[in-house]
Amino acid sequence: MLKTEWIFCSIWLIAGLGMLRCYLSRKRPLRSALLGMLTGAAALTLMHLYGGRFGVEMPLNCFTGGISLLLGVPGVTLLTVLLLI
Repeated sequence: MLKTEWIFCSIWLIAGLGMLRCYLSRKRPLRSALLGMLTGAAALTLMHLYGGRFGVEMPLNCFTGGISLLLGVPGVTLLTVLLLI
């Protein structure tokens, strides 16, 4: 594996562990995890369908899908900001 792939996988692992810790600290961890994933997927879908009207064309691929499922709406917001930069 290349060094950049290790860095990329490490970032995903750290983000995943952070979200797992956040979800496990809730009263209902499974419900909050599913709700976060659902709202993230919905936000990504809305940005893909209607983002072009605001000047942000969000692609649907494994990377954006993974971020929206892992981080939820803040992840989609982060992707939007990165596309605007």
